Amino acid sequence: MAVVAELTLQSNNFPLGDLLTTGTDIHIEFERVVPVGSRVVPVFWAWGDDLSDFEARVRDGPYVNDLTELDRVDDRVLYLMDWDIPDEAFLEGLQETNSIIRTAEGYDDEDWLFELLFPSYDDLSEFHNYSLENDVKYTLGRIYTLREVGKSRPALSLTEEQREALLLALQRGYFSTPSRVTLDELATELDISQQALSERIRRGNESLLEQTLLGADDDKRE
Repeated sequence: MAVVAELTLQSNNFPLGDLLTTGTDIHIEFERVVPVGSRVVPVFWAWGDDLSDFEARVRDGPYVNDLTELDRVDDRVLYLMDWDIPDEAFLEGLQETNSIIRTAEGYDDEDWLFELLFPSYDDLSEFHNYSLENDVKYTLGRIYTLREVGKSRPALSLTEEQREALLLALQRGYFSTPSRVTLDELATELDISQQALSERIRRGNESLLEQTLLGADDDKRE
């Protein structure tokens, strides 16, 4: 039975993430990363900062063959990357277990958040053992089956960074009308950029709304 596992991966264990985000204000959200034979094909959204400079920097990457723009929605661009897989234990572990990255997102040098699809619990266990043997450090979150996803959406958890940002914004009156604090003031208090804080609040609100509204609709249908 296929299972989904959520995990947080340190950025230094994900060189592809470093290539895409380190030293920039670019936010990356993978649409999917699918192993195809001996290849891994990344499709991802990027937004923020100067995308022209981002494209040039990625194309100059040591293992990137090409970067193709697939679509553009407002300030977001969907890319397909053709690349030669580097010596990267995390992705090699996915290949070994025939697994798929359903979603992933990262920003600058923060930890990456992943939702991985494994063909079975045994494959998840094999991936875990492979990671231990190759010193890939991650924090495992929720594990659930696709059948559970179909019956009722599992509660969407907030990351610690999202929870911290939303709680501070609420306590300082950011959501009041009129707002009692600016986004820039909150970002200074958290010692992060205004754009990074904006993304944390947006993603946190999105998770809470999906959990509340979509989950409530499912309960009513049952």
